[in-house]
Amino acid sequence: MTIFDNLINIDEYGEIAYNQWIEWYHFLIPNQPIWLRDKLRNALFLFRHCKKCTALSGCYFFERIMPKYPSHPNCDCKKLKLDFAKVKKNINAQCDIKKFTEYIFAEKHKNNGKFKIFHDDLGYTIEDSYFLQQEYCRQASKLYLNGKYTLQNLDNRGQRITIIISLKDKKN
Repeated sequence: MTIFDNLINIDEYGEIAYNQWIEWYHFLIPNQPIWLRDKLRNALFLFRHCKKCTALSGCYFFERIMPKYPSHPNCDCKKLKLDFAKVKKNINAQCDIKKFTEYIFAEKHKNNGKFKIFHDDLGYTIEDSYFLQQEYCRQASKLYLNGKYTLQNLDNRGQRITIIISLKDKKN
């Protein structure tokens, strides 16, 4: 960690990028443990607090790529400035290996377009599932840290984002 972590970071192109990270915060909603977070979200809903807002609490966003703020007229949310070092430390990209072993490469799904892309076009097999899982997580973390994501659906479970992953052709 350097003294500049609060101000700037270097993006994937080696360019200086000013720290613009925020943490979405809704009062009384802890990040952990999950069971307590869920109980408090449900309790606040009984007092007419927005489920979408409480779902966002604890999420990190690049300030120029975040949900609408305030979300609604009586919004209790706050945007808290966030150190890039904290974002980098707490990033947690996940990809279930079953995405590959039980879906893309599964015998029952061989007629879907994903099998054709991964197996026929790129040359991957079920034996590459662990590599693919790790590569998805590695790229997702890197791209997310550089603000290379787009917002998708926001619902009572939280904000969905899309990150474009690039895979090399294994055959070449």
